[in-house]
Amino acid sequence: MTQNFNAFLALEKSKYKGKYVIMIDEKVVEKGEDIENMLHRIREKYPDKIPLVAKIPKEEVMVL
Repeated sequence: MTQNFNAFLALEKSKYKGKYVIMIDEKVVEKGEDIENMLHRIREKYPDKIPLVAKIPKEEVMVL
């Protein structure tokens, strides 16, 4: 899981703005807007893996 998180931090996020990304083994294996269908496909394709799932914001987000 930590490897996926580190890969996510290094990911060029600008091409995924406004989309969900799912990472397994340090690679983006799905991207899109329909998270339910994406997770269904991932669970079938990688039943023994724990994915990292993240939503990339459309704009810069300031956390206060």
